Amino acid sequence: MNEAGSYLKGLKVLDLGSGMAAALVAKFLADAGAEVWRVPPVGDVAYEALYPAYRTWHAGGHLCGMDDRETLLASADLCLIGGEDHPDVTPFTVDASSHPRLITIRIDGNPPDMEGAGRPSSEFLAQALSGLAFEHYPDRPLAMAFAPANIGAAFQALLGGLAALIERESSGLGQVVRTSLLEGAISWLPMFWMDIEKPTPAAAFITPKDAMPLIFQCADGQFLHLVIGAAGSKYKLYRLLGIDDPTVLPGDSGMPRPGGDPRNFYGDIDLIASRCALWQRDALLQALWAEGLPAEPVLAPGACWDDPQIIRNGVIVRHAEGVDSVGLPMRATRTAAGKPRPLPVGQRPLEGIRVVDFGAYVAGPLASQLLTGLGADVVKVEPPSGDPSRGLIRGYIASNRGKRGIALDLKDREGLNTAQSLAVDAHIVTSNFRSGVSHRLGIDAETLASLQPDLIILESPAYGSDGPSAQRAGFDMVMQAVTGLEQRAGIEIRRGAKLRQPLWNRLSMVDFAAGTLGAIGLLCALYARRRDGGGSRMEMPLINAGLFLLSELIRLPDGQFAGADPINDSGTAIHPREGFYPARDGWIALSARGEKVRHALSAMTGLAEPTQAAIGAMLAPLSMADAIAMLRDAGIGAEICVRDGEARMLGNEALAARGMVRISDHPVMGRMKDLGPCFSLSRSPLGNYVPLHGVGEHDAEILAEQAARRASVL
Repeated sequence: MNEAGSYLKGLKVLDLGSGMAAALVAKFLADAGAEVWRVPPVGDVAYEALYPAYRTWHAGGHLCGMDDRETLLASADLCLIGGEDHPDVTPFTVDASSHPRLITIRIDGNPPDMEGAGRPSSEFLAQALSGLAFEHYPDRPLAMAFAPANIGAAFQALLGGLAALIERESSGLGQVVRTSLLEGAISWLPMFWMDIEKPTPAAAFITPKDAMPLIFQCADGQFLHLVIGAAGSKYKLYRLLGIDDPTVLPGDSGMPRPGGDPRNFYGDIDLIASRCALWQRDALLQALWAEGLPAEPVLAPGACWDDPQIIRNGVIVRHAEGVDSVGLPMRATRTAAGKPRPLPVGQRPLEGIRVVDFGAYVAGPLASQLLTGLGADVVKVEPPSGDPSRGLIRGYIASNRGKRGIALDLKDREGLNTAQSLAVDAHIVTSNFRSGVSHRLGIDAETLASLQPDLIILESPAYGSDGPSAQRAGFDMVMQAVTGLEQRAGIEIRRGAKLRQPLWNRLSMVDFAAGTLGAIGLLCALYARRRDGGGSRMEMPLINAGLFLLSELIRLPDGQFAGADPINDSGTAIHPREGFYPARDGWIALSARGEKVRHALSAMTGLAEPTQAAIGAMLAPLSMADAIAMLRDAGIGAEICVRDGEARMLGNEALAARGMVRISDHPVMGRMKDLGPCFSLSRSPLGNYVPLHGVGEHDAEILAEQAARRASVL
């Protein structure tokens, strides 16, 4: 039994939202045990035509009528409003002034302190206006198929809403949580959007746009995605493929180096492709796994749902009507309460909460990093040599900013004793080792829970803590392949004949989804601990996060899949009326939803059902300004595809004032700007301005605090 489904038991939610982002918030809350009552806005059925999963997303709630709204509002703990815009849907507004304990989660299209405030928004409009659309290719936008604006907004709404609920347990007061589709789109960019005054070579290094991943077609026409970068992995790969290169030595990792051309950034594409083309895909996968190299097949969305590891993880659930969908992505076992230890009370939601982070790279550390902006004190435990991801400093900053650092050798008895002591005195412990590694180090969930039953312990393995794939190495790239994300995003290339090439997205969105979902799970567990006491042992596998990014997908009773439509061959749209088009002086996005708006577009093009070619021909001669003015005058949503989103956001003083842009001073790199929380709370402050720590920088400080805590206990 997955006890994460009881975390929010007793919480009453009034769902007045519309569209994908709001639906995913309501679904997650219901899956985690909340009692959800839904009053659909007028016209909300329009979203069922856009999302086959829309009814399924709301299946866990109780459907009510308009007359029940005020009664439900009076008894609700949390009210959800807003979401995507649709011309046929009339969104609700809520006056919470007479309900002082109510938490209101509001999802806007565009926030009030950013460009586009008050204009309608949808997925591709938000991708365009935020600048996200120009974060994959250097010269043209990419319509990102995993719905980053909607899913990102859902994630930010959950982070803010759960934090506000935890804070209310102390203050007794509600507040308004605000986020938007635009902020949801931006939330995937913390390791790309940074302004560093004096960047070191490592800090200047960034994955280039248009970098070619190691995706190869095999002799049977099937694709796989492999990864090199760990010590010796390039040597192993070359030996396996029979590549005789005397310059590649046994310890060679193949880690990308700054300055490499995008095509061969991850490896010699043509050379490796020529050797992979000699293998049948499944045989090559088995050989790669035997060498310990991360690799997965590129599968269609839903193709892995019946894999034994996915079944073990329990992330695909069946509904009463025989429809399968993606369910709660984390698994948890709750532990009985030990000695009562009330959670601290402070100005910020997690003020006084102590977290010990043993993780490396992205997913594990990001889960705890997201808690720093809410006020948690996070201690990063690194080996004396440092987290290996420090070599890619932007990724390290994104996952570790705001933490304090201590260096410990866990293979040394004294270092392990110190680590266990820190963990036992914390509220939360996080890690993301491969299955079995934490046990060998002595910091596994079983050991730590035996020392302190009230601990909340999060592990973020690649595939799961056990199961047939648990021992395989896994990274974001191969998770995009196996879960169906790469095939859904694939675009047309030509090599003599037409071929649809899988597309890897450089945003590392599976890593970021796993880290964010891990943080959301930790907040759920903290809320449950405040209510019931006791601790939790939770896991948030990377592969589950990849599946969650395809929450649009459902499997019908006849076994056919619906939803999560593929991107078009040019990578610009999922539907001609929702996507990106070139104008004379740049690119624009349009969103023509609903019958009235569709008829307006038909009148412009002279076609009953406007095609991509016809819309493109109409817009190409126009300037961006003229095209947007024409479309908006007809009631069609339109935005410029912003190319300088990073400069616009990091230079926005209003965003810095509310903590979405974080400004700190580093002793070596100087003034730094990066992205903080992509939501706001009406009453509780957010943000963390502790500069990035060096290896072991806070050893003495942390050890002194630990000694003082021990002395106070004695």
